[in-house]
Amino acid sequence: MTEDQADKAIRLLNIIDALVINHDDYCDSRLPFTVLPSGTVVFDERLSALLSKPENADLVEWAHHNIASLFE
Repeated sequence: MTEDQADKAIRLLNIIDALVINHDDYCDSRLPFTVLPSGTVVFDERLSALLSKPENADLVEWAHHNIASLFE
């Protein structure tokens, strides 16, 4: 993993951690994204909103390709 990939992984995990901790409707087995059988990643509404912020724009495409592997 490159330094850039590690930075993006840490930033994305921090966003997900803050999102899950701050919302009681996430249970232990529910994450703010779904991986469809086709392999397509779908972010829930809250994660999409956070990733759409300008400071996170570089994470969107990276997250679509890598988010599932962070939780394997």
